[in-house]
Amino acid sequence: MLNAAEFKIGAAAADANDFIIYNAGTGALSYDADGTGAGAAVQIAILGVNLTLTNADFVVI
Repeated sequence: MLNAAEFKIGAAAADANDFIIYNAGTGALSYDADGTGAGAAVQIAILGVNLTLTNADFVVI
């Protein structure tokens, strides 16, 4: 299961350890290797909008 501190619901990462970001307004799911660092997030999927997601919905292997 993805650590809760590594999952963010919003338009962008809020701190250095926000790696998986779900934009509820657009449905975009992104991976950000460095959180709020200089590297840009990469969109990895498009999901439905306004889903009730938590870190428990993701398994990272």
